[in-house]
Amino acid sequence: MPGVTNLNPLQSLSNLLGKQWYRVKAALCIMLLMAAMPLCFIFTTCVWLFGRKSEQHDYLEASLRRTVLVSGLAHTKGLHIAKTLGKAGHRVILADLEEFGCSAAQWSCFISKFYTVPDFNSLDDSEAYIKGVINVAKTEKIDWYIPVSHTKAALPDSIIKQRLAEVNPQIICLTLDDPKVTAILNDKPLFLEECNKLNLKVPYFKKVHSLAEVREVAKKELLLNSKSHYFLKPLMPYSEDRLNFTPIPSDSTEFEKFLAHYESKLNCDNPHLVNQFIKGKEFAANAIVSKGSLQAFQVCPCSPVQIDYDVTKHSEIKKWVEEFCKTKKITGCICFDFLEENDSGEIYCIECNPRLHSCVVSYQMKPNLEAAIRGAMEDQFQLPTPSEPSASSKHVYWLYNEIAKLGLFQQGIGEFIHTLINGEDAVFDASDPWPFFMLNHYQIPVMLSRAFMSGKRWTIINYCLGKVRYLRD
Repeated sequence: MPGVTNLNPLQSLSNLLGKQWYRVKAALCIMLLMAAMPLCFIFTTCVWLFGRKSEQHDYLEASLRRTVLVSGLAHTKGLHIAKTLGKAGHRVILADLEEFGCSAAQWSCFISKFYTVPDFNSLDDSEAYIKGVINVAKTEKIDWYIPVSHTKAALPDSIIKQRLAEVNPQIICLTLDDPKVTAILNDKPLFLEECNKLNLKVPYFKKVHSLAEVREVAKKELLLNSKSHYFLKPLMPYSEDRLNFTPIPSDSTEFEKFLAHYESKLNCDNPHLVNQFIKGKEFAANAIVSKGSLQAFQVCPCSPVQIDYDVTKHSEIKKWVEEFCKTKKITGCICFDFLEENDSGEIYCIECNPRLHSCVVSYQMKPNLEAAIRGAMEDQFQLPTPSEPSASSKHVYWLYNEIAKLGLFQQGIGEFIHTLINGEDAVFDASDPWPFFMLNHYQIPVMLSRAFMSGKRWTIINYCLGKVRYLRD
């Protein structure tokens, strides 16, 4: 009958039960956090009363202090940038999406004011967000704007830079100059194409919109007979297949069985990449850049779900990033993902994000990070060599994530104690303890409450990003 959809009763029941399970999971997590809250509150209060003066701050001379607007404060990296500047004596204003009005950063003693600006889902409906940030900038008479961008905000933040230049040419923004360049860097296939033009090494790739195109690529590029392995990579963020690196089979029968998994997933609305499979170690490279000159640079080992960080050195990756940023005359925060092939040791860049990487927490709010930011903002303070976190920097973790790993038997008690003794929590700060408490017992419970109300499918609580990660089909 026209206008009537026939639903499979078993499928409907399965969907209903699935939604209830995700609600139960959210409720259990909220109750566990509520149970731990009194102890954490007592601990935080004691630290605030007796430990907040334990750290001495070397403020810059008055002529070097600026009024700085920082956005993206739901993430720990945003809190780190804001506090790094606040500890140096800058006046720091925060602005974040209404969705993250519960951000723990607003309770930091190094923050002067906190604003919320309108939410948006795409560039097409971001105008209210753009105007909101500009209004805050005008109201507070800012000198610098540093967007610690959310995934969806990198392009609007480039537009804000252009608009602020019209409002007040004296305002300096740490973001890419041209929204078109931001769009290229934010698009995996376009970025990889740009790397090929620059003769910078990347794996083989081909964007496909259908199974027919996969078959054509396999035939044309002789993938089925090649010794190299290839896999299908979804371009949709947080897809359930984002961690599926199953190589495309060389046997024609197995090849068709492999494609059957993607029959309902790969289409024009959900394109994928046929990607060369590189077996090796994965690294993230993070940079703060001014006119192509690196002011801050770091490399860390990484994984698909990153929730702790270590500092490492890698000269080949640094050379690659320097070449790219210099050639493209990059200004702003930018990060890259690399693979180092096990057999050859060659490095391949696999992705770029035109925004700051969370591994910036490894700087642990030291003055050298403030100096790098100042060098990127004002030419007279540019550093001749980029600031890098010390190789002896402590392992950075999020305490409640480590406790969850212990409770889920993902690590033993010995490993847990070793992490606590030899590492450092990313948020806890004896001179400013309340963001630690508010992240774990306000911001995260608010995010879990929304998950409970919606019943949406979610996978993990990401303390690093300060939110619940949802699955996308």
